[in-house]
Amino acid sequence: MSSSAKRPKRNTGPWSSLRILNSTSPILSKDLHGFLVTCISGWNDNYNEAEKRTIIDSLPPQYRKYELDGGGRLVCPISIDFLLEDAYVKAAIPKFKRDVSDGYYEKGWQNQARKALQERQDGKFDAYLQEHAEQVFAEQQARDDSSNPDQADVVSSDGEWPGMSANGRRKSLPRTQVRRPKTNRGALGVRDSPTDPG
Repeated sequence: MSSSAKRPKRNTGPWSSLRILNSTSPILSKDLHGFLVTCISGWNDNYNEAEKRTIIDSLPPQYRKYELDGGGRLVCPISIDFLLEDAYVKAAIPKFKRDVSDGYYEKGWQNQARKALQERQDGKFDAYLQEHAEQVFAEQQARDDSSNPDQADVVSSDGEWPGMSANGRRKSLPRTQVRRPKTNRGALGVRDSPTDPG
């Protein structure tokens, strides 16, 4: 008997990743959050110690805790309260289902994503990205200039944005750049200084 005949194939059966992680997956219509709550609630009743160890082995490193309770059984490293209350878990489950539905876990999509990542790292898209960024920022600058023509010709000699300091806070503009409406201040009874006869 060959060694491949002895071992069961990992990508077959009702719970294989090929069947579950594709756009026609049966999990898309299931309550995954409820399923996880049920699994963790019945940790000691539903799983033997070998199954518990396998589940813990599949968790992210920060959750791989092999603590024993008073009876010598493995304790579930994820609390039911965490599963019920954590906002990230509640948001991650619908996102996961959307990603599965969109085919992001399918082998073809994963291969395309790896190839695109490698091409991006190799600089294949650098010229396009630079051209696209210049086009977008030029359009934005043109809109900004047309909406505020007084500020279009203000250039900062220190390289900062007009009206902003290096730490991102507003700074006062020099008096020559402050534009006040022209009014007859004396007629309104407003004085520029205490000695202004007004």
